[in-house]
Amino acid sequence: MSDGLPMFGDHEATVLSAAPVSIHGDAYHDLDVRIDGQPHRVRVMGALFASPPTSGATLTLSFLMGQVTAVR
Repeated sequence: MSDGLPMFGDHEATVLSAAPVSIHGDAYHDLDVRIDGQPHRVRVMGALFASPPTSGATLTLSFLMGQVTAVR
């Protein structure tokens, strides 16, 4: 996996795999995604998803300082 996540802006991502995670009762999703042809792993707050992510889905991820702040 690449460790060079985008720092800011909107980026199209293809979900390679998705796993729900609960940390102290807060819901997250660990996503393996492909952005600009490079594989990345991101942890995204569950509240940002209208429905749980699935493998093969194409999402637009908004980044700010390397963190996902919105999902469309």
